[in-house]
Amino acid sequence: WDAKEYFDGCFGIITDQQVEKQVIRIKASASQANYIRSLKIHESQEEVERNEEYSIFTFFLRPQFDFQQELLKNGEGIEVLEPLWFRNEIGEKIKRMWDKYKRKK
Repeated sequence: WDAKEYFDGCFGIITDQQVEKQVIRIKASASQANYIRSLKIHESQEEVERNEEYSIFTFFLRPQFDFQQELLKNGEGIEVLEPLWFRNEIGEKIKRMWDKYKRKK
């Protein structure tokens, strides 16, 4: 058993080998990009575009639950651009969160 091979492409400890490694692109506001630059989200992180308003980062990993949670903790400071299925999945989570907050008690 090789731990490095077992966790290859994983963000944390979730290791579903059925999920393929793929390129994830996110757009981060300028202020959030500073934070992401200082505290890299993942070893595969690359900044591929940068201007005064935002930066685009790419990651090559398995986008599983723990990576989703990491992105969500950045709040409105980031937007998932690609792949589309992952963008939609994050958007659905945000919608379900919003549905909880818009209800009046």
